[in-house]
Amino acid sequence: MNPNALAIHLYSIYDDHRLDHLRPSTCRHSRLYGEVVGLVARSGGRVRIREAGRSVEGRPIPLVSFGRGERTVLLWSQMHGDEPTATLALADLLSLLAEDRGREGWLTEILKGCNVHVIPMLNPDGAERHQRHNAVGIDVNRDARSLVSPEARALFEAQRDLRPEFAFNLHDQGLGSVGTSTKATAIALLAPASEPGRRVTPVRRRAMRLASLVAGILDPIVGGRIAAWDDTYEPRAFGDLFQGSGSSTLLIESGHWAGDPEKCFIRKLNFVALLVSLHAIATDAVDEIPVERYLGIPVNGPRVFDLLLRGVEIRETGSGWSGRVDVGLSFHPPQLRRGLAEATSAVVREIGDLSRHGGLEERDGSGLSVAASSIPAGAVVPLELFEESGRRPETGARRTSWAPPVRRRDGKKPRSAVYRWRPPAGRIAGRRMPAAP
Repeated sequence: MNPNALAIHLYSIYDDHRLDHLRPSTCRHSRLYGEVVGLVARSGGRVRIREAGRSVEGRPIPLVSFGRGERTVLLWSQMHGDEPTATLALADLLSLLAEDRGREGWLTEILKGCNVHVIPMLNPDGAERHQRHNAVGIDVNRDARSLVSPEARALFEAQRDLRPEFAFNLHDQGLGSVGTSTKATAIALLAPASEPGRRVTPVRRRAMRLASLVAGILDPIVGGRIAAWDDTYEPRAFGDLFQGSGSSTLLIESGHWAGDPEKCFIRKLNFVALLVSLHAIATDAVDEIPVERYLGIPVNGPRVFDLLLRGVEIRETGSGWSGRVDVGLSFHPPQLRRGLAEATSAVVREIGDLSRHGGLEERDGSGLSVAASSIPAGAVVPLELFEESGRRPETGARRTSWAPPVRRRDGKKPRSAVYRWRPPAGRIAGRRMPAAP
């Protein structure tokens, strides 16, 4: 099965394997660890688990493995505790492995061709607190050289012992735009440099082939909402270190999608991208993919806000001056855009002509009139300032409704209620994607 055909298939079966009861707000070590152990037990020996290490506070860091092939792959997620999207996608992937009994031929090819090792939650203490850093404030992804933290040592030792040919470094990113466009980045990719000169070594070129593959299968789904990270060398980061030590490493950053605060759609993109990548590695198809697509991806830009209000009247009360401007707002704190709390305030990022900017949510603000002194740039302001006729404006973190469970195609009872996110209207390899339920 070629990559595009497999992507279509995975997109269609994903809902059958998604663990609906795992969400960003519940993606804590105390919940995830037991879930992973249960999936391993249900896999009938297909999936194995051992301990890669322990966190500062003594929480186990699991290393989950499957496949017996020649090409070794290492994936790790949530080295920043407040970045759970790929962790949830990996749990969905393990759910598929636990439930499949040889029905999916492409999965059999992965198991025969690859030896895959997954650290689904590298920073469990940070995940418990929903914070970037570990329990003592260390950024694990800036500890690749010093190896002060036990979390960094666990990852370093896993890569040292396994010597993977390929590695996937999985993160969530802040709100960004695709280059200078007004499109919000859904997925960002990086084949990091291994030295300050940023030479394209054979190891890095293999990572670029992977990036081209991911961009090629996801671009038709997201309509061009794929960006690249700047490749400035960062010697303290694990991706840069592993690239220089022989593991072709791809960074995948989960971005944002309008009306999807819990990033359900972005989670699905991770599921599709990772399995297509593993299949391409297992079948050696990755070795034939040109790098040009990756090299042509626009770099992440700053031109998107959480909420963009068009044509707001601002008044200077002393002189009586007034004028109409656009107001770009970002949620405060940023976790609000992930649906973890109700947005009540925002940071005023920019005021003026924002015609070349976009927003996860854009609204007509022509009915609003606010005092300029109440919304100084850089200030945290209550959203009630932008209420019109007593109604708070909708934001990019709006929730869609919870609905009763739906029957799965295989006839099994769903595990829990399904969160109804809004998938994009677009085309994937010539097929119309399903409309929002």
